[in-house]
Amino acid sequence: MAIKQEHIKGRAKIAAGAVTGNKELENEGRLDRLAGDAKVQIDKAAGKAKELLGSGTSQAAGWVDQAKSGVEGLIDKIKR
Repeated sequence: MAIKQEHIKGRAKIAAGAVTGNKELENEGRLDRLAGDAKVQIDKAAGKAKELLGSGTSQAAGWVDQAKSGVEGLIDKIKR
């Protein structure tokens, strides 16, 4: 859900920037949309990794979750 919110927020910023001529706001909107896209891909990769690891390796699945959280945190930090 939060990922879709980033897309919507990004589109709104792009539109508002275009209407007002504010290129910085447009670029901020593009960044929001790209961050949302990156998070979607991270979710897909984490799901695939867990699938490949199988259900018997809960420790490895935990590592995948930690990596996913770390990358998402990094994306959020870059956006600031």
